[in-house]
Amino acid sequence: MKAGRPQGGPKGHNEQANALALFLRNLTKGLTVRDLADRYKSAGSKTLWGEYRSGTKTIHLHVLERLVHDLAHDERSRTQLLATARDLHAQAVAAQQPAAPAEPEAVSRPVAPEETLDQATTTLQDAERLIHILLGVIAGLQIQLTPPTATAAPSAASMPQGAGDINQAANDLREAESSLLQVRLVHTALTRVRNDAAASLPRSEADTAQSPAYSEDSGDDHALPVRDSAASRGAAAILLVSRATLTEQHTAARTLIARLSGTPTTMYDTDTLLALPSSGAPTGPDAAQARDGSTRWRTAKVAVTAVALTAVVTAAVLVTTLGLPNHEPARTAAQDKTPETTAALPRSSPSPTPSSSTTTSRGPSATPPARSPSPSPSALKTRSTSSVPDTYVGAWEGEFTEPGEQAPSLRRIVLREGLVGTEIADIMTQSRTSLCQAEGTLRSTGTLLVIAPRTTTATPTHLCTPAGDITLRTHGDAGLTWKSDGITVTLHRASSPDRAVPAPYVGTWWAQDGNDPTSSVRMTIRQGALGKARATFTWDGDAHHCEGFSILASGGDTLVFGPETVTASQPEGFCTQTPSRVMTRPQDDTMHVQWADSPDGTQLRAFTFSRVN
Repeated sequence: MKAGRPQGGPKGHNEQANALALFLRNLTKGLTVRDLADRYKSAGSKTLWGEYRSGTKTIHLHVLERLVHDLAHDERSRTQLLATARDLHAQAVAAQQPAAPAEPEAVSRPVAPEETLDQATTTLQDAERLIHILLGVIAGLQIQLTPPTATAAPSAASMPQGAGDINQAANDLREAESSLLQVRLVHTALTRVRNDAAASLPRSEADTAQSPAYSEDSGDDHALPVRDSAASRGAAAILLVSRATLTEQHTAARTLIARLSGTPTTMYDTDTLLALPSSGAPTGPDAAQARDGSTRWRTAKVAVTAVALTAVVTAAVLVTTLGLPNHEPARTAAQDKTPETTAALPRSSPSPTPSSSTTTSRGPSATPPARSPSPSPSALKTRSTSSVPDTYVGAWEGEFTEPGEQAPSLRRIVLREGLVGTEIADIMTQSRTSLCQAEGTLRSTGTLLVIAPRTTTATPTHLCTPAGDITLRTHGDAGLTWKSDGITVTLHRASSPDRAVPAPYVGTWWAQDGNDPTSSVRMTIRQGALGKARATFTWDGDAHHCEGFSILASGGDTLVFGPETVTASQPEGFCTQTPSRVMTRPQDDTMHVQWADSPDGTQLRAFTFSRVN
């Protein structure tokens, strides 16, 4: 076994994800995530391989099949492992079934802001998981449509190709890309619903509701409740249609995966997963009532989808058009037919808008309708499914020293897949006197990524106003260049984990204030992710009482917290913001904390904390 970080138990959001993760661990034992990332470069980074082996993300089927093909010792074990892999993958994908939509009558009822925020956040998680599944389907189909070459590596050339002829695969690829487009439109609409709801709530409530990444409840099969309130009925309509669309597209994705792997569709059990009533006529005493309910569902879905998706498409086009940098020249219609714009705007065929027919689609049909001649495999391979290149996706961070300062400042950005006009980045900047967090919307892509930041949290407010766009350029293994506000920083892949506070730091600590023998400080550190975890402080002296908190900016063996925000001061105005601080790893229940260097060269303030509990 090669040396590496201990894995611990799987961390998937259900038992099916954990079962697949354990199978993957056993299959790749003896290989580290670095080995896997180096050996299968097209399959993802070390971070992504870590997520696959922990169960927090579902490995794409074509990658799993390639692993079995390469790592199995003989043909018999390869056949057995391949059958097990496909079965576990089918179960893991099935367990990600989005929550069912509410009853169609919910369209006529508004949704309270706090519940809108909760529903939109949960549905966004379902959409993100489905986007990941569809991207894997598309990649697998593109591989299937790429003929082996004489110069191809043996493992790539002999990789399992799945079933079906090239025309079926080409049709399936178009189906998958159409599904991906619809899910991305849903994601865009939900993001705006979530942001609007968050803006109408107090900051503390909005932060609490948006903080989880993936949760156990996000795959609940029960309909989400919709309360009658004074909130927008438009939000209720978008939430309703989003659930229905995700349910339908998840079923379509599972059918495509079954065909791609050459397995019976019964393995993926797609016929039992439709949340919408089927178009078949029911029988029995409840037939009339069932037909009435089905008709109301289809009518509501068609009407609401037409309105909601039309609004989303229009908004996406406007954002894409208005968001382009001013210095870019106007593009002709021919020039616009690039992979980036193809991915950013809806295609004319197949249309994502449901037909007014009363027949509900159950996913990709076994016999696709007549289409224009299939494009060549090479043309299909170049078609883009995301405006953000894979080389950018992930967490990046870097330090630099601002002019006139001695303490280093931090830039951190987490990039995800997305289209022009959608939010694709979480941004954090930290200096001696500020910690700012923002969401970033993709303005344009190509050789450079141009991102427009929008501040979400600011300490203090006047130092966190973005001065302009952020421009990013990748340099392969050398890192990423960040340019903004006249500053250029080189970023590298982040090593800080999501749960960024090591256990030895967590707890309550006490220290004497070296500047005032009558004053002491009590500090409590809680577990949490970067940008969320807090250290709270209580300063007590003969003539003062101060309370405040700092937010975690960087994690690892050494923690960096941003400047302290004062929440209570006695006497009023006595307590002021203190600078960012660095905490070294505790030893023997003792921890050293030092404030960031002052630019005037004054003596640093440092504290030795002792553990209380």
